[in-house]
Amino acid sequence: MNKILSTDWSAMTSTDWTGLIILLVIAGLMATAYFLILKPANRDKFEQHRDFVNHEDDMELDREVKHEHAK
Repeated sequence: MNKILSTDWSAMTSTDWTGLIILLVIAGLMATAYFLILKPANRDKFEQHRDFVNHEDDMELDREVKHEHAK
């Protein structure tokens, strides 16, 4: 099993190293975002943005109803 999971670090090209670094940076950023968002102390901060996509649509519909454009 150790032979299967071993890596020949000296045979890695610059493209391999670049891909490895990008992979580690993205994985770190995703883990950080995951823990920040799911941390219970931050729940209220993110809860206010829960439906921000739908909120603007609702405001536009309300405006149309008030001006009688939506019939």
